[in-house]
Amino acid sequence: MISVTALLGGLFLGWSIGANNSANIFGTAVGTRSIGFITAVILVAIFAIIGSVAEGPKLYQSYSFSGTSTIALAFAATCAAAMTMFALTYFSLPASASQAAVGGMMGIAIWSSGVAEAGWTKLGGWACCWAVTPFSSAIIAFMCMKYLGPLVRRVTDIGRLNKIYKIGFIVIGCYGAYTLGANNVVVTTGPFLNAGFFGNPSVSASASIAALIGGLSIALGALTYSRKVMRTVGGEITALDPFSALVAVFAHSVVMHFFTQFHVPVSSSQAIVGAVAGVGLSRGSKALNSKLLVTVFCGWGLVWLVAGILAMLLAWLIGC
Repeated sequence: MISVTALLGGLFLGWSIGANNSANIFGTAVGTRSIGFITAVILVAIFAIIGSVAEGPKLYQSYSFSGTSTIALAFAATCAAAMTMFALTYFSLPASASQAAVGGMMGIAIWSSGVAEAGWTKLGGWACCWAVTPFSSAIIAFMCMKYLGPLVRRVTDIGRLNKIYKIGFIVIGCYGAYTLGANNVVVTTGPFLNAGFFGNPSVSASASIAALIGGLSIALGALTYSRKVMRTVGGEITALDPFSALVAVFAHSVVMHFFTQFHVPVSSSQAIVGAVAGVGLSRGSKALNSKLLVTVFCGWGLVWLVAGILAMLLAWLIGC
């Protein structure tokens, strides 16, 4: 019973990811009123589970830090990350689940193994990928706007164009939800797999069960508490028309799927905000809400540090 209760930390984190990062998938579509909110969250829930089960397990073997080998410590790491994610979701800001989760893991690694043994080399490699993520999606979005935009403008039949947009939003949105589950599910139940909660960590079936449970928690978050952040991503960073919104989600999804193949959990929020910024830059820097972008970037810079400190505090409180 104690072990099952501890798993709530990972499920809380998965719920927070679904609540916050669903906006990264369909926020732009909902913001442009191309798709209804209810339809969007149902699609996110379904395809996040599919992505979690289909490709999520491949990230589990590389997702480990020293010192996070007990269920109690796994609870402290994931719960700290979830609390950080929830706070940013409450303030309607897109948050980095991967950075919050790794921050919690690093906090526990420092708590139990010391600063020198905390896995700084792995963190440095992942941090480089995190830094590249928003710039990559911005470049892809910018290039799509520049070279595909003129082609789309040649379609003069408004009814036909709107139908193309709606189909595109559904197809690319489902792909985005798939990549969210595939890339981010590991941060929800990965620490518990390493602690032996799901059986032998080296057995593929154990990782598949962990990914399924994590995917279900992401789906629940999307269905219950994702509306607030969708408003921020969908219309407050830069004004989006249906085509630019479609480009943003496409760029986000390509970047997420790319890093999944290298077994690196990256930030869905960084990918979509970078993509939306790329769209804004294609129209000129004045199209960007610079003040909001600065706030979002500051949140990313602090999220891993806050999660790490909270994880150590929780470890101390539960007597690990």
